[in-house]
Amino acid sequence: MTVHSRPNRLKAILASEETAVGFSCALGNAQIAEEFAMAGFDFIYIDQQHGLTSHDTLIEMLRAVSRSETTPLVRVAANDTALIGMALDAGAEGVIVPMINTAEQARLAALACRYYPQGVRSWGPIRARYGLGSDPQTVNREVICLVMIETSEGLKNLEEILDTPGVDGVYIGPADLGVSLGGQPLSFDQTTDTLQLDAISSIRQACAERGRIVGLSGDPEQLAADGFNMITAALDFAMIRKAISEVRRPAAVAAGK
Repeated sequence: MTVHSRPNRLKAILASEETAVGFSCALGNAQIAEEFAMAGFDFIYIDQQHGLTSHDTLIEMLRAVSRSETTPLVRVAANDTALIGMALDAGAEGVIVPMINTAEQARLAALACRYYPQGVRSWGPIRARYGLGSDPQTVNREVICLVMIETSEGLKNLEEILDTPGVDGVYIGPADLGVSLGGQPLSFDQTTDTLQLDAISSIRQACAERGRIVGLSGDPEQLAADGFNMITAALDFAMIRKAISEVRRPAAVAAGK
């Protein structure tokens, strides 16, 4: 059976200097992933670090996304060669790797995403062959490796991390970054901490200077104007909580009448 590979649509969008907008799935639900994907956004990232997604539910979510044009990414639980390989073999077209503090850690993440000679990824694309395909050179070219800068140490080593071969860009973790800088775990649109805001700005600027992807969660219009090119518009659980908060019970019901 001939399996045709396809280019990574998200990578093409970003290479053309357009802004990509997507959603995050943390609840481990294939129907939510499908709803996001079929809405026509550029990417979704499935969260295995802080989300509720097991390997079994990950596969079902990736299947749900596969009939759409939306690029599926996975935030893996840790910078681990086996975990990265499992996510890619399941059908992810890129990974977001948390807690990258040094160039060496970034190098290991990039190697885990690619086959020889650019990397150390083991061969076994059971589902991945239906996405980016089963040609090692094509996969090496099309897969996306994003590393998370979310600590003061990672910030200190930012330039070396960005210059690491195989690292396509940064996805900023503002909450952890805020804590690491001595503040609170707040998102970009919540914080007024100048240390945190300056750190996020310096990451964005360093990525722009090198032509790297820079991702962040928040309001797409504001972040695009600020120069971010990969924007997560919302998280599934946050959307549900917001909708719940906007529902008002009739006064008589609330009073128990």
